[in-house]
Amino acid sequence: MAAVTSHGFDVMITFADGGEYPERAVVTVGSFDGVHLGHRLLVERAGRVARERGVESVVLTFNPHPGEVLGRPGNVRLTSVRERITLLHAAGADRVAVMAFDRQAAALTPHEFVEEILVGQLRACAVIMGHDHRFGKERRGDIALMTRLGGQLGFDVFEVAALADARGAVSSSRIRAAIGAGRVEDAARMLGRAFSLRGTVVHGDGRGSTIGFPTANLDVDRSETVLPARGVYAVWAEAVGLLPAKAMLNIGIRPTFGGSEEHAEVHVLDTKVDLYGCEVRAEFVIRLRDESKFDGAEALVRQLNEDRVRCRAALR
Repeated sequence: MAAVTSHGFDVMITFADGGEYPERAVVTVGSFDGVHLGHRLLVERAGRVARERGVESVVLTFNPHPGEVLGRPGNVRLTSVRERITLLHAAGADRVAVMAFDRQAAALTPHEFVEEILVGQLRACAVIMGHDHRFGKERRGDIALMTRLGGQLGFDVFEVAALADARGAVSSSRIRAAIGAGRVEDAARMLGRAFSLRGTVVHGDGRGSTIGFPTANLDVDRSETVLPARGVYAVWAEAVGLLPAKAMLNIGIRPTFGGSEEHAEVHVLDTKVDLYGCEVRAEFVIRLRDESKFDGAEALVRQLNEDRVRCRAALR
């Protein structure tokens, strides 16, 4: 852990990995929310440059997300900081550093951020940067400024082009929009893996058991992750004592029974297990249908039986 003092305030950086910090490092920096395929290109490039130089690669990320602190709309996170660290290591990062982001950190000028954080604390001999990445106070810093500062402060700068598909550059905002619209398959293509969420199972009203579809009600921290659009999804559910199992997950207000509060609840297929108090991780595969209001429990059960057939087919 390191504290950096700049003009009378402290910036806290936590090294998630522990141990001795390297004397020199190849650094890439960003929010890395979701750790999507575009992010992985940056991490992989940092790893290649680091190996060529015989040093370690370091990813610097922020918690909370800068957008949350600065009040930018639409910045509900795709991943918690815990998941982000795990995914960054899986992508090839040797070290992950997490910078506490607050109003004081946001006030660092681009020059202060580079000189005091990237060079002074992270000991960058090279910086890997996306072509449109912005840094420092009011996002004033860009690739051109980073290159000039590299010349002054003794590090190299490598630019990585955006990863794009037919609809444009892969980005966290596009992925959030896809998930928010229920297009979990599109999100998975950009993430390079299925979108997932975690929640702790809490007591519900037990209504699912009365109609033959018992559900585990998930308490999801919505400050930690975006919630998909209301509807029924085919998912893989996993928890301690539960191997990845086929399941249906409903997000909605239970309109057939006059509900008004939004819930996320999972019905595990073919397995009876008490999940109360457990953390469940659900990987979204496909959206089966919109949430609908039925004439009564009998009509709902008929639809749920159809959903179950489609769910099994989707999870083969």
